[in-house]
Amino acid sequence: MILPLLLQAVFGVADPAQRFSPVPVPIAWTDPCGDRGPVRKWVKMSAAGAPASIHNPGWLDSASVWTGARMVVALRKNGKWNGTAFDPCANAWSPIPETQELAPNQPWQTGRHDRPFVASHANGSDDGFERVMVWDSAAKKYVTIQSAPPLSPRGHYAVALIGRKLLVWGGWAIRSGGAQGDGAVLDLARKRWKKMSTAGAPSPRLQPTAVAWTGKRLLVWGGRFATWPPSPLRTLGDGAQYDPATDRWTPMSTENAPSARTEAVVAWTGRRLVVLAGAPEVGGQPLRDGGVYDPATDRWTHVDPLPGDVVLPKGNVGPLTHILVAPDGRVVFLPQQLGQIVILDADTARWTTLDADGPGKRNSFRAFLIGRRLIVWGGSQLIAEHICPPPIPGQPICDSWAETAPRDDGWMILLPH
Repeated sequence: MILPLLLQAVFGVADPAQRFSPVPVPIAWTDPCGDRGPVRKWVKMSAAGAPASIHNPGWLDSASVWTGARMVVALRKNGKWNGTAFDPCANAWSPIPETQELAPNQPWQTGRHDRPFVASHANGSDDGFERVMVWDSAAKKYVTIQSAPPLSPRGHYAVALIGRKLLVWGGWAIRSGGAQGDGAVLDLARKRWKKMSTAGAPSPRLQPTAVAWTGKRLLVWGGRFATWPPSPLRTLGDGAQYDPATDRWTPMSTENAPSARTEAVVAWTGRRLVVLAGAPEVGGQPLRDGGVYDPATDRWTHVDPLPGDVVLPKGNVGPLTHILVAPDGRVVFLPQQLGQIVILDADTARWTTLDADGPGKRNSFRAFLIGRRLIVWGGSQLIAEHICPPPIPGQPICDSWAETAPRDDGWMILLPH
């Protein structure tokens, strides 16, 4: 039986036009092999009975999931899943029975939904909260609540689903004057909205850079500000903590905080908030430093620029998860092309690197962190690429192209303590 991993909390920034991208959080999987194997040494996965690489990273019709004991790689066709399972302890593949339901990593991917909630107007447009469909982890199903919300229609807001409560704050609303500075909490059990206090709340903003749940408080940091009619966007570098139990906001310290930035790489370690890279503005010069925030002490620790020329992955959506958080607070980054793995110890704000000489350069791969065991499988490899030079007036238009080949192999490694 394939058991789904039910997350205790989900948080991020919601944009109705984009897939929901939850913030990476600690992975509680235990290594069934008891951390057996050589440390810092890549071990090639068996090729006997291995499936072909899922070269097409389809969102809902391809899957690579961890069951608690095995990695299952499957494709869905005509409503049924077929695939193969890998046992890392035996380093062996075996087929799985054809099944109607394949448990995904996140429960809300069932029923062809790629986010844990859908907010919309009663008339069907997707920028309001009059009708909200939310994944209820207690009932293990979606519940639909239709009522008059205390929020104006908006997008690009901070959102958190914690147990049976949905928290929404900030965002962008054309009809309400641009960036918003209010929020509300939806209680799934009572099917009621309650407006958040604004005392001590962050200034109005859209697309908060970092959104995280500490277990007691919601963290909202950074973002951008603009008014309607559109004014120049201003990037923000402050934030606050919200306690839903007391309905109170507490400003976050700005001492040693990262500079204001957007499109940053964000993770929550279970104890600390990590904010790295990004840029001062959209399309701006990339930043390479960052900060780690401890909400218990309200302190930021500066993080030096990451080593070498590694570019941290930004996306962490669906099966192509490239930001993995270990229970000990280390954040493992698997950059595109996978030339090198970089690890941040959030407790000490220090970087370490690990050569990916086993898997080699590849992209669109699947990755799992099982205890200290990192599994990298499949993907594609760049064979040839033609990049066009800047256009020249009067000259023929250049066509850029790239040729790739699937990687049908996989590798495992035990990370050092």
